[in-house]
Amino acid sequence: MKEEDDQILISLTGITKRFPGVLALENVSLDVRKGEVLALVGENGAGKSTLIKILSGLYRKDSGEIRVQGRSVEINGTKDAQALGISTIFQEPSLAPHLTAVQNVYLGRELLSPLMGKALQAMNESAMSDETERLYRKFFPTVEDLYRPVSELDALKNRVIEIVKALSVQCSVVIMDEPTAALAEHEREVLFDFIRLLKAQGVSIIYVSHHLRELFLLADRITVMRDGKNVATINKEDTNIDQLVSMMVGRELSNHIVKVKVPFGKEALRVSNLNRRGVLRDISFHVRQGEIVGIAGLAGSGRTETVRAVVGADPIQSGNVAVDGKNYRIRSPRDAIQAGIGLLPENRKLQGALIELSVSENITMAAINRVLSKKLILKKRKESEIAEDFVKRLGIKTPHVNQKVRFLSGGNQQKVILAKWLFTQPKVLIFDEPTQGIDVGAKIEVYNLIAEFVRNGGAVLMISSELPELMGLSDRIYVMHKGKFVHEFSREEATEENIMMYASGGHE
Repeated sequence: MKEEDDQILISLTGITKRFPGVLALENVSLDVRKGEVLALVGENGAGKSTLIKILSGLYRKDSGEIRVQGRSVEINGTKDAQALGISTIFQEPSLAPHLTAVQNVYLGRELLSPLMGKALQAMNESAMSDETERLYRKFFPTVEDLYRPVSELDALKNRVIEIVKALSVQCSVVIMDEPTAALAEHEREVLFDFIRLLKAQGVSIIYVSHHLRELFLLADRITVMRDGKNVATINKEDTNIDQLVSMMVGRELSNHIVKVKVPFGKEALRVSNLNRRGVLRDISFHVRQGEIVGIAGLAGSGRTETVRAVVGADPIQSGNVAVDGKNYRIRSPRDAIQAGIGLLPENRKLQGALIELSVSENITMAAINRVLSKKLILKKRKESEIAEDFVKRLGIKTPHVNQKVRFLSGGNQQKVILAKWLFTQPKVLIFDEPTQGIDVGAKIEVYNLIAEFVRNGGAVLMISSELPELMGLSDRIYVMHKGKFVHEFSREEATEENIMMYASGGHE
């Protein structure tokens, strides 16, 4: 028993945290062992984020005990956490885009050297560069990228720079919150290798992810949370995905993706010869009523740029967009709305919703004229009634329609954005990563809402980096590579191997 206790790096006992009207954590206990990957899973609202924010020093626990290497500690801020060897890489990017990697790694804790005796100090840029290069070489052999603004680097290198930043404070535990968000499939495999490297060096990882398949590649043990409590901690060899899902949601979910079969109607959307210099090359496709069409491709292939061009969010040099057989000149998202096209963007917090506004304000904003009197005065009561109807229809979990969207879980934020676009009465809905960062229960609800839309005659165009999701929902799949469509698969023809061959340029 003593030997096992020596392997415990962090021990949480009876952790409880309350917010006004909400018991976020109730008597949570878990251990993190030295050099292990402990996965933390649960639906949105299960308490995962609150728990890692307590360990990171962003929240203070109300009760319970935290022990680090056997010593009882209080974590009252992020500096306390770092001093205890705990570093966190949050889901939302935390790097300053205009700064270089070296500047980001030491931002706010720059190394200083004496200048003119001890009276003045100057930044020791050489020491900061040397240490950043030393850590970065654990992952990549060359270091030229460290001296470019991180905005010029791809998502994988940005993730690695965040890992380097965590290691630079000599951490023994790295908390990773959805680290593979925005990474393509092949980039995820590279990141997994980096995580295994950290583990081999004795660093412990707390790994938070909604992608359950990842856990069985990486984790040693898995802790399941539900309703602010830890349900179980199990070795990965002793469970499977279906059991995890059942523990997470408290009920059986026999099939995660059920394809709805809908007879196709007339052509709802046709895009012809869409071009944007250096980005998109001769993009042409169509979507019929009742049809779900997928776009597959690696990061940087032009998927998001394609749908942004379709809705007028990015300029184009040439191309044509037709809805229900009628040509439209779409120069802005407002033009797209009037044509009957809605886009649920990849980054819901920055582009999809105004999170400081209420649920009702978000739902009506894209068609605000419909709740204005004489095009000037907001009919507040009508707006609330419309919002309450959507909350009921879509199963949005919120105490009331005046609640700010930022207080909702990721899945419920996504439903609010969907309600916003449904309120515009669209003919075509475009989903860019519709289930990114939401839990398995909320994913199924989103799938059902997409199915209901196409059953009612809508047409759907969908981008997803999750190939099982894309293949499970789509009737046809277009594959992108280097800014152009290189192949079209029917539902029957599409396999992960076939899609990846074309997405990675293997067909060339």
